[in-house]
Amino acid sequence: MKINNITVFGAGIWGSVIAQHLAKRGYNVRLWEYNEQLLHALQTMGRHPNIPNFKIHDNIKLTGVVKEAVQGTDMLVFVISSKAIRSFCREQLKPLLNGQVLPVVSASKGIEDKTFKTICEIIEEELPQLKDKALAFSGPSFALEVAQDVPTKIMLAGKDPALVDEIRPVFDGDPIIVVPASDRRGVEYGGAIKNVLAIGAGVIDGIGDGANSKAALITQALQEMDSVLVSQGGLPNTVYSLAGFGDAILTCMSAISRNRRLGEKLGSGLSLEEAKKEVGTIAEGVNSVQSVYDIARKNNLNTPIIDAIWQIVCRGKKPHVLLQAMGFVNRGNK
Repeated sequence: MKINNITVFGAGIWGSVIAQHLAKRGYNVRLWEYNEQLLHALQTMGRHPNIPNFKIHDNIKLTGVVKEAVQGTDMLVFVISSKAIRSFCREQLKPLLNGQVLPVVSASKGIEDKTFKTICEIIEEELPQLKDKALAFSGPSFALEVAQDVPTKIMLAGKDPALVDEIRPVFDGDPIIVVPASDRRGVEYGGAIKNVLAIGAGVIDGIGDGANSKAALITQALQEMDSVLVSQGGLPNTVYSLAGFGDAILTCMSAISRNRRLGEKLGSGLSLEEAKKEVGTIAEGVNSVQSVYDIARKNNLNTPIIDAIWQIVCRGKKPHVLLQAMGFVNRGNK
């Protein structure tokens, strides 16, 4: 399989950084964006408004037309909101691809409500000709750091090991080392669950209870990640991988994590809508809270941290319910 032309869906921060990385590696990239205001800014400025010192590479062609984005492409990369994946595949891509078979990489993170399907599973369900052609790209990878050539390792997981080995060199190159994996479902679940846990870590920051409480929360939360991931068919070892603990520790601890920042706003007393406005860019953990909570309840799992995060995000409860879930029963009652 020869890959020269790559389509990246989503010109947000991570999508643009991935497109830039591929362009620097010599590929012709078509970067599609639905938001007209962002697209116009990218086209007129030649830079990304939310990424410092980021000049768009000459190998990148920007477009807001899906048909133009996929014409002559050899591979698709999804970096759009998890909530939009199914409708985008069904309504936009299916008529245009018309049965075409090509590899797909998902850098989007999330779990679909009610079905509990991962992004790769949704893509393959809506585009059945791509069965076993979808790969998950997940690991500790803050886009702003990758944009500054800060090195990291990211997992590329798929059901077909030969395809993983074939696509791996496309992404593998400074500053990214790509680690192959076969547990696609586990890798995708890890990427979605860690965003939920990061909201909880941010709540602790917002309450102001310090590093001790946060370390205790993360330890307990990672045990809950283990329970949920394994209950959904993920391998236990994946929990301890880059896409599990690696990504979770990064997202829970870093000041620039969108999910942690959103949790911090909630912990300071803001409503969800107020917190989302202040964070600005999409915090995917919000889209996954309900699904992760429902999975835990359906499987009768002991997940007090996840339950408390759900109460705060989805039911508007006060942030101290998280401390109470950790066992600090008198917190918030004084």
